Amino acid sequence: MPRRPDPLKELLDLQERMNRLFDETVSRGGIDDLGALAPGWAPLADVFDTPEAYLLEIELPGLARESIDVQVEGRELTVRGERHPAGGRSATFHRLERQYGPFVRSFRFDVDVDAESVRAEIRDGLLSLVVPKVKPRGGRRIKATRS
Repeated sequence: MPRRPDPLKELLDLQERMNRLFDETVSRGGIDDLGALAPGWAPLADVFDTPEAYLLEIELPGLARESIDVQVEGRELTVRGERHPAGGRSATFHRLERQYGPFVRSFRFDVDVDAESVRAEIRDGLLSLVVPKVKPRGGRRIKATRS
């Protein structure tokens, strides 16, 4: 007598395949901070919030300063670039374990930032960004004088 398919087992198998597909997608490029699939690869980043500025450190080993583009628009900072294998595109590789190709990372901040004062420095494969916050305009206390 033939066995009937087990619907629960089939559902669990489907879930496992979906999980594998999702894991592969994330490991290839990932999901950026805005929830969209990121192309290529996604460099690791740390973002620190201080009273005066946001401080970002992004790991970009092997990238030259000229191949990194940083843009600020409104409350969002975007870093783009591309990493190529050292042997070039025409080389035959024995093994490639690091990720190559284009990347885009976007960071959205809670408060307005001063785009004109952003500072960027790359040293030893670490891109450091200082993104100053716009200082809120404070009120002014006025004392009434006697006439």
